[in-house]
Amino acid sequence: MWLEIGMGVLLVLALVQCAVLYRLWQHSLQLQQRVEQVVHDTAHGVTDVPTSMLVAALGRVERQIRHAEQQPPPTRQSYELAQQLAREGADLDQLVSRCGLSRDEARLVMQMHPAGS
Repeated sequence: MWLEIGMGVLLVLALVQCAVLYRLWQHSLQLQQRVEQVVHDTAHGVTDVPTSMLVAALGRVERQIRHAEQQPPPTRQSYELAQQLAREGADLDQLVSRCGLSRDEARLVMQMHPAGS
């Protein structure tokens, strides 16, 4: 009688082990498919961003670069003149018109080189 009970327990354990092994085998197949998909996507340059959006962004950057290249760089002399005029008490509009500075640049020069300094 004890022999039959022991055999029954061993049979149940063997069945449970088979079920667990089968489930692990299925899980490993799913993981293998995921890895193959990731490798495929990586090899073919798949991204979440549509190509058209990347092309449009690149076009905007190129236009900004072209625009910046077309702008003449401010000369050192205009900044030196602006500093001198600011020290002499010139106002914002004078710095903009005589030195070719933007209003923000002229404000900065006036703050850094106040009149009478």
